[in-house]
Amino acid sequence: MTNEEWLNQQIQMLKQQAATYEDQAFYEALAELNQALATRIEQRQGELDGRIWNATKW
Repeated sequence: MTNEEWLNQQIQMLKQQAATYEDQAFYEALAELNQALATRIEQRQGELDGRIWNATKW
């Protein structure tokens, strides 16, 4: 299980326990932020791998 998956499970658990709509909306937005950050991290790792590959090619 990745950190992203673990965090998403925690967020979903908190969202289910939330008593108000505002709290549920907060946790939903937090889950979306978690996904966006995970996507950015994956893209940056790919970019870094590509740069390292190109640097070692010469």
